[in-house]
Amino acid sequence: MTDNIPSTSQDAASAPRPLSSENEIQSAYTSPKVAEEYIAQRFTNELHRLLHDRQVAAVQRVMDQAHPKRILEIAPGPGRLTRDVRPTGQLICLEYNEGMIEQGRSACQGKANWIRGNGFSLPFGPCFDLVYSFRFIRHFHREDRERLYAQVRRVLVPGGQFVFDAVNERISKPLREANPAEYPIYDKLYRPDDLRRELSAAGLEVVTLAPVQKVLRIQSLSQWFIGPRARWLNRLVIRGLERLSWRDGLEWIVTCRRA
Repeated sequence: MTDNIPSTSQDAASAPRPLSSENEIQSAYTSPKVAEEYIAQRFTNELHRLLHDRQVAAVQRVMDQAHPKRILEIAPGPGRLTRDVRPTGQLICLEYNEGMIEQGRSACQGKANWIRGNGFSLPFGPCFDLVYSFRFIRHFHREDRERLYAQVRRVLVPGGQFVFDAVNERISKPLREANPAEYPIYDKLYRPDDLRRELSAAGLEVVTLAPVQKVLRIQSLSQWFIGPRARWLNRLVIRGLERLSWRDGLEWIVTCRRA
């Protein structure tokens, strides 16, 4: 998380352009060191563990309710979610970077079949009941997102479901404008209606938009001030606040169905 301290206009102007193209995103994760340190660098504090747990729970809920026989995870990285889900059928993980595949295979211990491939050109026909992908589609501009949606829709059976994440413009935009250097990789920021329209145009019907990190300002304060002193109390505060019924969160977990 950022510390939400406004940067100067000079800092903002000198911030590098965020990576956003297919080749840039692929290249950003090629190093074996990135694969080895991915989870430790991104998902160790309580706010990010909350995000991880909510994503796992959303995917698991679809699995438990729909009992998909064939499941595809696109860009699983080192198997962050893969290692925690309980598949109800055959799970295939399609990942571009070899280092991520090596880490994922080792961590997931035969839970999934790992295939090296490109999400922009899925080597499958329409055979999956469930496709999910996190921290991937959000990194691309509209034209590339449309290419990815088309691939996902093509490999889903009629009525198959797709679960992914999207970033809330209302919450995230002020943070990014204050600290542009904290966001070296591009993320598309959405308003709910715009997200629904984009998915509808791609032939995907939104089933749910589940907000995550619902009381971000207070949760972030807890992470910074309570977390280093009392991890158990920080966890209690962050998880307790997440139970509140608020409309918005920093991100949404999106569940949609092939129309």
